Amino acid sequence: MIKTKIIATVGPSSMHKNIIHKMDQAGVDMFRINMSHTDINDFQSIVEQLQRWTQKPICPDTEGAQIRSTLLCDALNVNNHEVVTFVNSASHINPKEIGITGGFIGRLFSCGDLIKIDFNGVLIQIIESNNEKVIGQVITGGVIGNNKGISVDQDLILASFTEKDNQMIELSKDMGLDIFYLSFCSNGDDVKEMRNRFDYDIQIISKVESKKGLYNLESICKESDAVLIDRGDLSRDVPLEKIPFAQKYILDEAKSRNTHAYVATNLMENMINNSKPTRAEVNDIRATLNDGADGLVLAAETAIGKYPVECVRIMSRIINEVENHQSDINIDTLFNLPSDRVVAPHGGNLIQQFSDELIINDAYTLIVDKRIIMDAVQIANGTYSPISCFMDMANIYSVLTENQIGGEMWTLPIIFQIDEKMVKKIPHNGKIYLKPQGEKEPFCVLNNLNIEKFKNKSEVAKLWFETNDLNHPGVDDFMKSGDYILSGQPFLLNKYRNNELPYNLTPKQTREVFDHNGWHNIIGFHTRNICHRGHEYIQLKALEEYNADAIFITPVTGKKKKGDFTSKIIMATYNELIRSGAYDPFGVLLNSFNTHSRYSGPREAVFTALCRKNYGCSHFIVGRDHTGVGNYYNSDASQKIFSKFDTGMTIICVDEIVYDSNKNSYIINSDNKFENIQKLSASIIRDCLKSNKSIPNYLTRPVVANILKIKLRENPKSVFV
Repeated sequence: MIKTKIIATVGPSSMHKNIIHKMDQAGVDMFRINMSHTDINDFQSIVEQLQRWTQKPICPDTEGAQIRSTLLCDALNVNNHEVVTFVNSASHINPKEIGITGGFIGRLFSCGDLIKIDFNGVLIQIIESNNEKVIGQVITGGVIGNNKGISVDQDLILASFTEKDNQMIELSKDMGLDIFYLSFCSNGDDVKEMRNRFDYDIQIISKVESKKGLYNLESICKESDAVLIDRGDLSRDVPLEKIPFAQKYILDEAKSRNTHAYVATNLMENMINNSKPTRAEVNDIRATLNDGADGLVLAAETAIGKYPVECVRIMSRIINEVENHQSDINIDTLFNLPSDRVVAPHGGNLIQQFSDELIINDAYTLIVDKRIIMDAVQIANGTYSPISCFMDMANIYSVLTENQIGGEMWTLPIIFQIDEKMVKKIPHNGKIYLKPQGEKEPFCVLNNLNIEKFKNKSEVAKLWFETNDLNHPGVDDFMKSGDYILSGQPFLLNKYRNNELPYNLTPKQTREVFDHNGWHNIIGFHTRNICHRGHEYIQLKALEEYNADAIFITPVTGKKKKGDFTSKIIMATYNELIRSGAYDPFGVLLNSFNTHSRYSGPREAVFTALCRKNYGCSHFIVGRDHTGVGNYYNSDASQKIFSKFDTGMTIICVDEIVYDSNKNSYIINSDNKFENIQKLSASIIRDCLKSNKSIPNYLTRPVVANILKIKLRENPKSVFV
């Protein structure tokens, strides 16, 4: 039977002759030097000292292809919703800025990216990016440490070796070192590149600590002498609850290919400061060995912990007591968020339709308006799940007559209308590209094309809007648009992102935020306006009554009517409100809902709820006249429709909130029975601004009123459409 190896990381706590001797005697098989925390100028002297103190192998661990933080202070504390600045490390002169190593920030970060700093640390959304400076808004606050790993929710191409790694390799050749740990190994080619740098045989232990590494595990195992599962860095890509299963999957895959596998991170973290591990840590080690680990790595426990020798001794005792155990794991489940934390998407799966294909130059390209762009994007990124395509005629009638599509409940047609001129130009099958007006490149490819003509648009309008009156804005728009529909599946090209508004997270990203923050019960709030006190009352009351963890505020940022508040001012006022602490102690996430109104009354109310479910909301607030249009629908129609369907959410129906000037309080005015009340609406705020009147404090908070007045003075077009 092969002895289970113990790998100990050396550092300030263990870099002493007597301690190295004791650790050696207690069972250490390899001593690891972590280059991420070692000055290259000290590397050779550290190796030479260790070689004098022990005959066990000395094994450098490369920094690898990773983005890291650099600070001019010990640590930087950042709060939720705070704005932070990232700069290239070479231009790092401000102690309040976060320097970045591993690449140029302009190529690393894009507007809309979600980044994590350290595996259990800070979560930040990028809201502005250029080559010299990147601005981010903190979603989950905490302490940012120096030299901490940073991950981005997009695939980045990074150099496999840093300049420090290159220097370390040259020094290692001179000293004859022959065992190396390869950090952030992405594929077998990384291992080959490492071997090619030496003119003698070396052993390479490749670290699997990213999604890329997991998906390329076969080639990594093939080219490596062993693999190391770094559970800490891996947990930036795999949900924490899935880490044991990811570990088991890697161990099984490595064993099937006769490749040794080791495990690192949090094995006995309690012993950094305490003389004994916890029972949970002992059980974790037992389970890890039963799952087939060939070795265990002690990191912070022996590098900076108070009890490095005791760690090795206890580890040896546990190893001696353990027998192996096997079970099967499926890789497809590793990246799914835990089902008991965030509500499942509507239909069970989040639609994700992205394509990295190269554009075929002779394929037909259709220029489309913003409405089609928004719908294509939202279909592809899962906001409209389970909808995966622009609907054909059969699906339109299924939605309008049966309120379902493909066996799932759905109330709103998602259509792509075209006119006869377009029909003559567009191929009737295959695929076409979609391109915004004025853009050089398509943003989307539409597959499985089909073109059909409406037989009776008036009938469809009646089913859809409950009227075919052309004074109804939805009916008017539908009847004026093309008499044909183009159906097909949109796939976004090159991970398309909408950069018009920075606060634009996808459902996949918001679910990651909710899971990262440990939020289970999230209330969705739909709005087309800035926040007045009535909205605030409804939001806070819902948070309290339903014992929710957070509220997800999603202003609609699509097409506006003349005189409406602009999307940017709505987002700006909500940001000020959030930063003022109005929602404390509850969590809050602000996100733009980039879609357009169909003026579909109750049908659209259900649609807005299901979209928020796809974002990860378990609850949804529906007010009276929610998505109402004039007098075409009863004021409570959008609430009553939810009694017909099981959305899988808790629907919170609320009545009008008014201000009682006698009691200086906000009340529900369900029966319009109160006297001396003041109405609350964005229209009143708009009228105050346009007539240069002060906005009363009962109507909205001063922080909201102040930013409105400031922006109006600076540029009226930034406030009103």
